Amino acid sequence: MKSRRSVRAAVALSSGALAILAFHGTASAAPVPPGDGWDHTWSGAAGDFRVYVEEHGDLISVCDTKADGKSPTVWVGPGNGDTTRYSFRVTGGKGSCASKSASLGGVYDLPEGQKFTVTACSYGCGAWPFVNDH
Repeated sequence: MKSRRSVRAAVALSSGALAILAFHGTASAAPVPPGDGWDHTWSGAAGDFRVYVEEHGDLISVCDTKADGKSPTVWVGPGNGDTTRYSFRVTGGKGSCASKSASLGGVYDLPEGQKFTVTACSYGCGAWPFVNDH
């Protein structure tokens, strides 16, 4: 039979390891970049979010980069900014990211050669155009 001291030591070690892993896993908010890097990256003026765009595969990601209690939201639409093709929100707080891509089909599969605008808001907002040319 194991002594209480050994059991306590094992619990303390495993708890410490989990705490280190949990901290390390949320230390930076960034999705894994594609093999050739992101085609476009933009940051909110208040430092509260970061947007990533990879045209091949129509991958759009946004990450929450500030512990302010707000959830960044993204709207993707035609280049004129008049309408929204789709939108999504980051949940989970600082260090969390959310993504949409053509692999989901439908509105997420952006037509090639067309201009789109990515608008993102959290504390402040920003809008950035790009041409989906590959």
